[in-house]
Amino acid sequence: MSTAPTSAPTTVADLINRAYETARPITAQLELTYKCNLLCSFCYNAPRQRAELTGDQWIATLDKLRGAGTFNIVLTGGEPFCHRDYFRIAEAVRDRGLVLKTYTNGVLLADREKAERYAALAPFETEVSLHGATAATHDRLTGIRGSFDKLVAALGHLSDLGVKVTVKTPITRLNQHELQDVDALAARFGYKITYDTNILPTDDGDVAPLSLAAEKEFLVAFFVEQMRKGASGLNPRPVEKMKQNCGTGLTTLTIDPYGDILPCVAWRRPIANILEVDDLDALWQGRNGPLNETLAYVRKVAQEVPSRTLLPHEEGGYASFCPAAAEKETGDPFAFYGGAKMSGLTKLAAFKRVSADRKG
Repeated sequence: MSTAPTSAPTTVADLINRAYETARPITAQLELTYKCNLLCSFCYNAPRQRAELTGDQWIATLDKLRGAGTFNIVLTGGEPFCHRDYFRIAEAVRDRGLVLKTYTNGVLLADREKAERYAALAPFETEVSLHGATAATHDRLTGIRGSFDKLVAALGHLSDLGVKVTVKTPITRLNQHELQDVDALAARFGYKITYDTNILPTDDGDVAPLSLAAEKEFLVAFFVEQMRKGASGLNPRPVEKMKQNCGTGLTTLTIDPYGDILPCVAWRRPIANILEVDDLDALWQGRNGPLNETLAYVRKVAQEVPSRTLLPHEEGGYASFCPAAAEKETGDPFAFYGGAKMSGLTKLAAFKRVSADRKG
């Protein structure tokens, strides 16, 4: 008796590839509120005097997202826990069988009861921002004395409760000298850490945060160390084979606290307002007429960046290039702006050093 061959199980990579092929916004980043209990000097949010969405409106938004094929929900801000209905919204995410992720500064989870309530949601991932290994450094960057101690308390609670956490540290001139201690702090709670070397302008185009970027020679040494450790994400991208630079306006979207639908977290070009959209899937696919002008524009840019911007540069495959950041800094989404060039050059230099050491 023969049995029919079984197909291989669908992997996350399969889902992502299918989303690119069919233009499905599988990931939605929901900026619940711009309210925040910290005053980070490099925060990119630019609040405006508009009414923010209520809990009921966010919950209705989840149904529209699910109808468009979204399954990965990231709750962020501002500080998402500052939204009065955070837990109602998060529970609605889980009730709908969607993946729940939260990006937070962790301060409010220093409250054990709140941490326990959060753990009960069984979040798939929690990303907590750590800006230094000491209170002096962390609090200087967050602008709030005592925020470091509360964050450490929160990490302790979340670790005790078995919550999966990724500690994320943006590398700046102020904390670049203490990254080994940052590693040790995360490891103390059994958590992995990711570093972000990209400091971006604010959403309204202010480039002041760029002054906090880490020094070039430090970044080269940092990438050398990471490459020797076998860290992921540092190999050059195969630019000549890339179909698009990223999934902006294709596989991802962001909704700001006012309901404006954006192509991604970096590109603040409104597509529509979610309160005025009955069928998000029809909007995303362009079924009711020509494809939305903003969606058409950002998708075209993402497709052309590899050949127009990255391929002509030796360091292009190593560069962390964001067309939205390019447009904010230079007015041209294809410009090889300073931050992208720095990321490419420092990784390329690190690669050459590591390669030379191995040959030697």
